[in-house]
Amino acid sequence: MSIPRDVDRGWAWIVLLAACLMTATSDGLRNSSGIFYSQFIDSMNLSRPQAASVVAILNAMFLLPGPLAALLAQKIGTRWTINLGAILTAIGLFSSAFVHTYGALLATFGGITGFGLCLSFMPAMGGLPVWFTKYRQVAPALCMTVGALGIFAMAPLIQLLVDAYSWRGAAIVVSAICLNACFFCGTVFFPVKPTGPGRPAPDRRAENKWLFASPAYLLHLTSGFFMFGIPLFWIFIVRHVTNHRGYTHQEGAILVSVCGISSLLGRMLFVLFNFVPRLATKSIRFILFNLSSLFAGIACGLMPIFWNFYIVAGICAVMGFMQGVKVATMLNVTMDITTPARFQTGYGYFSLVVGLTVLAIPPLAGYLAEVYRCYDPVFYLSAAALGLSCAAGCLSQYYEDKRQLSVAAADGLGPLHPLPTKPLV
Repeated sequence: MSIPRDVDRGWAWIVLLAACLMTATSDGLRNSSGIFYSQFIDSMNLSRPQAASVVAILNAMFLLPGPLAALLAQKIGTRWTINLGAILTAIGLFSSAFVHTYGALLATFGGITGFGLCLSFMPAMGGLPVWFTKYRQVAPALCMTVGALGIFAMAPLIQLLVDAYSWRGAAIVVSAICLNACFFCGTVFFPVKPTGPGRPAPDRRAENKWLFASPAYLLHLTSGFFMFGIPLFWIFIVRHVTNHRGYTHQEGAILVSVCGISSLLGRMLFVLFNFVPRLATKSIRFILFNLSSLFAGIACGLMPIFWNFYIVAGICAVMGFMQGVKVATMLNVTMDITTPARFQTGYGYFSLVVGLTVLAIPPLAGYLAEVYRCYDPVFYLSAAALGLSCAAGCLSQYYEDKRQLSVAAADGLGPLHPLPTKPLV
């Protein structure tokens, strides 16, 4: 049964709150995976590439099935897709507490849990534009902002649970947290009636043709391909400081929390920008998106050099801040390039590309750490990748500005022109 929806008011804010909780849960779990990575090596005697591949599967499965999650949401509804994801996430975490082999852990903690998070998160983000028009740019940015709170809260919580109950007990407790949080989110996404005249079903073939003929979008995908430097940092930072810097596991968890706090600040900065007319423009969003890659790469390159805890914490703060800006601008920049009408398809392909690199690169990074017996090459690889991501993003901005000028020269915005650059608040 469908009911009329509140747009920019009423129940729309409850939907936004649920999407924020979903983001906090998924981001908190995925970005605290470095704690589990260290436990897999110590408790299950996995090699570094094996442990890295488990975490890589978790992060990759969060991104790769994005198009499938969108299709399920269209077929069975957003609510049921989110609830299905909540159940799968809980099953994956709970069952991983009882496995004793590498293959089983790969399937449970990596595959099932990651797929469940994807089914919950992607439809929640894709469903937000239905509830907002005036605040369409602000709503996803707010979700990404609250996601940083999940990183800040989950890292010390998971480390506390690991210390008290081992990583297996921690997985059981976190499975219950994810089940309740994600299920709550699903309940508020009820079916809605459109408020305007009916629109024809999108032509997927035409959308694909337009997207893959756009140099700006192809370069945006290239930029996303090299973003793997950010998850590499999150995966290996705890093991790096505890094994090669002599830090305690609690200090490692504190560093993850520092990343979470600074990530929150970076995301909040972007939300504030959307309320300032001169800053809420497409050009500013592109600049923030690209500069965040550049400075995150510099932070990764500095990590192997320093030993002092406070300097390392400062580097983590810079990395977290830039990651926050990157995540907050990612949805909006994709929407600027693809236009709102093609956003779901365009973001699905973007998530697919990012997921492929998250799947393939961490095991390679773990192999590098195994060969060199340290994680310095991993951080240098991350720095180089993020530098290339910045370069591709700058070229993407150039071609998008060029396309916009050509459309403006044709005397009109045209149907393919993105949203106006004025703030939508």
